Amino acid sequence: MIEEKRYFDNSFDVFLADTPESLEIHYNLRFRVYCDEMGYEDKERFPDRLEKDYWDENAVHFLVRHRDSGCWLGAMRLVKPRGYRFPLEDRCTPYQPLSANQYRNSVEISRLCVLREARRLNLHRRPAKVLANGEVDRRVSFLQDYKNLSRSVMWGLYRAAVVYCRQTGIRDWYILVTPSLAHAVKREGFEMTQIAEPCGLNGVRTAYRLSVAHILKNPIWEHDYKRDFLRYSELNDEFAAYGYLRRPLRQIGSVSYIQPRY
Repeated sequence: MIEEKRYFDNSFDVFLADTPESLEIHYNLRFRVYCDEMGYEDKERFPDRLEKDYWDENAVHFLVRHRDSGCWLGAMRLVKPRGYRFPLEDRCTPYQPLSANQYRNSVEISRLCVLREARRLNLHRRPAKVLANGEVDRRVSFLQDYKNLSRSVMWGLYRAAVVYCRQTGIRDWYILVTPSLAHAVKREGFEMTQIAEPCGLNGVRTAYRLSVAHILKNPIWEHDYKRDFLRYSELNDEFAAYGYLRRPLRQIGSVSYIQPRY
């Protein structure tokens, strides 16, 4: 028995939610985090258990899936402005009004969430097996606690988002985050420019701007988070190409996942 070092790239996949089915998974993950777990939103407003709002029609949505279990664990969206306005402007007033060019070339990162329920899944590190052919059995995970899980999923989503932005000509991000999340992002060497005074939204939140070009240069991407993202609409092609995901569907809460072979 040996123990293998694990990375995000060999444990998780990030998907662009580009189908009605994948959007439902995204909205349900948000419901479970923001309504069931955190109580930030009134669950009575969402009898279908899909947490959506005015901004989703103008957003790009991402999902994270644990590869071995097939369980959907996290989500995030990129919101494009509507009528020269971002969601964060409903809560705070920027020091300087954004120009038309800034609105045209920017997105707001929001609705970042990771299921606490993931702590009950078999995501913890365990000894790896050496197979008969000498290869290492990949069915292990490097994540040891929920904090590590949340941070790793966040960086995976950020990587997917920044690659998407590079592909589509987006130059800047705007985010409205807690002090602890801002600290975590700064600690990894990402430059954040505060654009407004802190405001109240389920606690204290502060608005920042980040440069896509600067995010892409961060050394965090040198050894992991290199797989960027897949499109959910390509899942059937993935099944056909690799076969290993042709397994019965099971349920965790109200989100389907794929039954592992072991």
